Amino acid sequence: MSMPIDKEVIWILRGSQRKDVFVNLPDTEFMPNKLRKELNQKISLNLSLREISRHLRDFEKRGFVSCINSNDPYNKIYKITNLGLKTKERVKSLSV
Repeated sequence: MSMPIDKEVIWILRGSQRKDVFVNLPDTEFMPNKLRKELNQKISLNLSLREISRHLRDFEKRGFVSCINSNDPYNKIYKITNLGLKTKERVKSLSV
């Protein structure tokens, strides 16, 4: 019997750009600009820094990532949370 899909997974899968960003989040600490460059090269997206930052803020509100240095206005560093890692695996398994 398969597990029901929760509303957070559905929210991620509903946006193709959001899903691409989410499943490609690194497991180590990262900065938005570096993530943007890697994604634009890796999966041929053309994301702006504004779009990446918006996705990261949305992920942070839902508990998928946390900002390590939230007081720094320019050089934010993010890390995926345990919830984010579990959700990432669920999303990957559903979008094969």
